[in-house]
Amino acid sequence: MKNPQGNETPTSGSQIVAEKPVKVLLVDDRPDKLVALESILAGPALELVLARSGKEALRLVLAHEFAVILLDVSMPIMDGLETASLIRQRKSSEHTPIIFITAYSDTEMPASRGYSLGAVDYIFAPVDPDILRAKVSVFIDLFKKSQKIQYQSEWLRKQAERRASSLEIRLEDLLNRLNVGVFSATGDGVLISANPAFFRLFGINPAIAPETFNLARLYPQEEDRANLMARLGSEGQVQDYHVRQRHLDGTHMWVSLSKVLVTDANGNRHIDGLVEDITDRKMAEATLMAKMEELARSNAELEEFAYVASHDLQEPLRMVSSYSSLLAERYAQQLDEKGQMFLGQLVSGASRMQDLIRDILAFAKIGKLPNHALVDCNEVIEKVLFNLKDIIADSGATVTRDQLPTLIGEPVLLGQVFQNLISNAIKFRHKDRCPTVHVSVERRGAFWSFAVTDNGIGILPQFYEKIFSVFQRLHSSDDYAGTGIGLAICRKAIEKHGGTITVQSVPGSGSVFRFQLSSSETDHLHIANSA
Repeated sequence: MKNPQGNETPTSGSQIVAEKPVKVLLVDDRPDKLVALESILAGPALELVLARSGKEALRLVLAHEFAVILLDVSMPIMDGLETASLIRQRKSSEHTPIIFITAYSDTEMPASRGYSLGAVDYIFAPVDPDILRAKVSVFIDLFKKSQKIQYQSEWLRKQAERRASSLEIRLEDLLNRLNVGVFSATGDGVLISANPAFFRLFGINPAIAPETFNLARLYPQEEDRANLMARLGSEGQVQDYHVRQRHLDGTHMWVSLSKVLVTDANGNRHIDGLVEDITDRKMAEATLMAKMEELARSNAELEEFAYVASHDLQEPLRMVSSYSSLLAERYAQQLDEKGQMFLGQLVSGASRMQDLIRDILAFAKIGKLPNHALVDCNEVIEKVLFNLKDIIADSGATVTRDQLPTLIGEPVLLGQVFQNLISNAIKFRHKDRCPTVHVSVERRGAFWSFAVTDNGIGILPQFYEKIFSVFQRLHSSDDYAGTGIGLAICRKAIEKHGGTITVQSVPGSGSVFRFQLSSSETDHLHIANSA
């Protein structure tokens, strides 16, 4: 029977039982008693099978499945008790219900003896037909229900096997499409079976008998196979093991191997495995690693060049700045208006160049500072405010702060971060109000989240990322002095500590610069060692 989706559905157990009468075995050495029992139980739903001795009953039990056995206790040669004992010793009939029929009284025939031999009930002669039919019908119903359960279990098992087979076929088809080889082999490497993708991966003729091919031929280095088999033997399985193997055309390839040791029902062990060609992935990884090493080397060289160049340029520039200042101081009055303007540009340019080189030097030195140590951020802020006391006084600025934590970091870098952010907040102040700056902090899990808030001119959202790049300025040097490196130094210093820095702003109202620093000493030491 099939459902509307075309799948088979189980037929009810009652329908199965109705198609075939249930068998009941009647055992007695006297024909008249068998006829009497047969007349009481006869009906279309039952098939009554007669046996005139215990020996004949045993033969019938081997050939048929009975719902219940009615067994006379008193029989010659082999009595009912001995027959019941032998019936119970056979696996096919060990659970078949047996009802003893006896003319003995309760005192002459102890029921416990019959129960110990496998009886489920006693009927004493003379037999009451109604009682006999009632007791037999109970076991008939139990037998039918048992058959129904057995049938449904068998149907479910077949359905599960069918589905498993379907899934196995679909999985095999998928693996073939993905070019993933599936194989089985003996412990010595002799191929037992493989899917088409396996033969295709290694260029093996799929028409060959699998047992004529040994997997050892695929290993360029015997030690690779030995190492893999050693791991397989100790762990029972190996997952995603990368190894070089040989295509039959002689070329080498990288593969990912997964193998597992399997023991079959006979106790024989073999290897089931998956193999995938990852040559392209390995080549891409090697290329990426080479590029990363080249980039790291290039960055190191650039940092070294910036450090050396900025350091070496300081002395000649200092001379230019000094002599241009002396020239302006002593001989400016001897020059006409245009000459004084040129001299002023010379002095201003030299000063800006000194600031630029100093900032470049500071940026290049970030990667050269010593390892992290305990830093009291309150002490760092106090030093920063001392350095900025003149511009704070000149601008009338108010700088406040929360109680700041002690954490693991580099005090010079953290000082540069706070100094750049506070000095920028004062520099880019609104012309109609005195600048206010507040440094706050809060704990967020494993991090301290710092915020530097000001009431300055603000920043447009499209420039949030640009301002952290080197030499990126939003205003001319005539309006606001600076080199455009300060916030780049902040970002590099924060990233060296394993954190991030962002900005939020309302143009005309002020900005909030936020950055995170790890609160864990272990995290900081890990960052320091990997920087």
